[in-house]
Amino acid sequence: MTRLTRKYEFVDEAAADAAIALLPTDDEGNPTHEHLVTKLGHLVLVPAVYDDKGNIITPAVLSDYYAVDVYWGNEADVSWDSFIVWPTPMGVHTYGSSSSRNEYAATYCDLFPESLYCNPPEPPEEI
Repeated sequence: MTRLTRKYEFVDEAAADAAIALLPTDDEGNPTHEHLVTKLGHLVLVPAVYDDKGNIITPAVLSDYYAVDVYWGNEADVSWDSFIVWPTPMGVHTYGSSSSRNEYAATYCDLFPESLYCNPPEPPEEI
């Protein structure tokens, strides 16, 4: 069985919920799939800035998109393909499985072979 971690962006939480609702369930609405879905929400792009008293000087800037990570218990659902995104491994969230992280990183480098993540610069020589 293949286990994959994939990252998705939706226009809002309602769109994410609609995609999640299409995953297999039993007659009572209980999930029958082996997938773990984590709703991350609108990710912070730029953190808020606070003064020394804890007052906000500059509010945080959030992504326009609603992020969802899925740890697929088997092959990823193809109906989610149009929502997939590929942040440099692994983004802000991981499920902790080393095999899942390794698979994600390998797929990322297959898709983006010129990425600095996949081709880190050589460390400078010590003098």
